[in-house]
Amino acid sequence: MRSCRRAGTAWGRDVAAVLLRECRAFRHIIPLGPVLPLRRRANGAKTHHMMRAPKSKAAPATLTVMHVFPSFGYGGQQARFAALAGGLGEGFRHVVVSLDDDMAAQALIGDDLAVNAHKLVAKKSSFASLTNIARLQKAMKQTRLDLLCTYNWGSIEAAIANALGPHAPHLHFEDGFSGDETAGRQKTRRVMARRFLLGKSTVVVPSRTLENIALKHWKLSPARVRRIPNGVDYERFQKPSTKLRSTVAVGTVGALRREKNYRRLIEAFAAADRDAKATLTIIGAGPERETLLALAAESPAASRIELPGPAAAPEDIYCDLDIFALSSDTEQAPLTVMEAMAAGLPVVAPDVGDIVLMVSAENRAFITKPGDDEAFRLALLHLIQNPDARAHLGAANRKKAREEFDLSTMIARHRDLYLETAGRND
Repeated sequence: MRSCRRAGTAWGRDVAAVLLRECRAFRHIIPLGPVLPLRRRANGAKTHHMMRAPKSKAAPATLTVMHVFPSFGYGGQQARFAALAGGLGEGFRHVVVSLDDDMAAQALIGDDLAVNAHKLVAKKSSFASLTNIARLQKAMKQTRLDLLCTYNWGSIEAAIANALGPHAPHLHFEDGFSGDETAGRQKTRRVMARRFLLGKSTVVVPSRTLENIALKHWKLSPARVRRIPNGVDYERFQKPSTKLRSTVAVGTVGALRREKNYRRLIEAFAAADRDAKATLTIIGAGPERETLLALAAESPAASRIELPGPAAAPEDIYCDLDIFALSSDTEQAPLTVMEAMAAGLPVVAPDVGDIVLMVSAENRAFITKPGDDEAFRLALLHLIQNPDARAHLGAANRKKAREEFDLSTMIARHRDLYLETAGRND
């Protein structure tokens, strides 16, 4: 076992050394993609993406933060960023880089915020592309960033680019796994890469599950791992229902990706609602949309299933739901569960990540064993047929959300971490 650990360590160091050496030898800088004219500032002046506006003497301490997302489509990370950008306010300038061409989450960002955005569509690779690394280096130098924030495995090339220069202070946010990994099934190469490439960065996680993984599996130093629970604006979700129909409204909100396993939800809903008492609404956008539309069309409950697309104001969705259902194979501390709880909804979901710890004690019986689709169906069936149970669980969830998922605390902790990491906490 000890020799295996030594071999793994040597392997990881060799990979890192070869990668860094090849990147230093790669001198051809690829031009950046098109600049996106996303916003105007409150005074009507245009902002220029990937270019740092001259700092005025009145605000010498503005902190420029570059955020590199694998995608800036709708999702929990993007919703949290929008809340942080609004909550942090003056003193921070945010530059968003999306590594694909999905910028839908820009709709979540207020027009008056100092947020610039840029699409840098990354070349697909099995691990790291030298072309992507070079382009990211150039983007960082143009931005003149004070702090780099990267998000999930899909942004690891930005961490490599930064390590080669400009060597900005670095925060890496891990919120979960894509469809080819789960908490219990991770790729060895990625584990080793995280261990060596993030060893000198601060890694931020929202859940106890991910905190345990970062410490015990990735073997990061406890001093380099911070757990900051997500938070939501409780008052925002206290909206009266506008629903006129008497049917039970089941719904979910999230990116339409494979790991969300909406097939499970569609099939469970059709099996649980044979009496046609309910409707199912799946809110979101993503690569699985066409597949899910076809699956919904073939369902026995086809006339009662809708996929209307993403929503910039999810509070308008939750207020008309009776049940929130999550069907993911992997999650950590999903914002959508917190939002649904704040809106007073009961939650049906598999027991993945910290979900069973997030919901109220009364709701825990409806958090089912991962992979047990029959238990998931029965939990959904029980709540469809029992309005008193829905009301009881919803009230308990609303109370817990008000007491424990405070948005201002999340913003304050991120503010402190940004300033501390950038050396601005004096």
